[in-house]
Amino acid sequence: MEGFRHIWPIEVRFRDLDAFGHVNNAVILTYVETARLRYLLDLDLRQPGGGWNNIPFILAHLNCDFRKPVHYGQTVEVGSRTVEIRRSSLKMEHRVEADGELVAEGYGIIVHYDYPAGCSVPILPELRAKIESYEQGRVNQAT
Repeated sequence: MEGFRHIWPIEVRFRDLDAFGHVNNAVILTYVETARLRYLLDLDLRQPGGGWNNIPFILAHLNCDFRKPVHYGQTVEVGSRTVEIRRSSLKMEHRVEADGELVAEGYGIIVHYDYPAGCSVPILPELRAKIESYEQGRVNQAT
């Protein structure tokens, strides 16, 4: 999974399959969501004093291209990376592989969000620094 430092393994469960015997497309998006959450937690992009549910981001956009079906018993991994930091949002790319082959790819925009106030807020410098350090300079800055 070249270019992705954060790779999260996913277990394909029998309940993930649809009537056609492959993992349903909505479930693939759940795999991406799980990997995105793990990325945010592993980089500790939480509000101060918060647990896993104090992540100050909300999904604003999701794009996914499905390339191949995934079947029960395959080994699935999801790569996640931040490719752009904007004033109050991140653009994250995701790559889903099954048994080492590309099965889906896309990107999402997550917004730094103040849940009590119900609005977006600028990304804090300390969060920017964590992302930039983790991604080793491969993040574009946009306004």
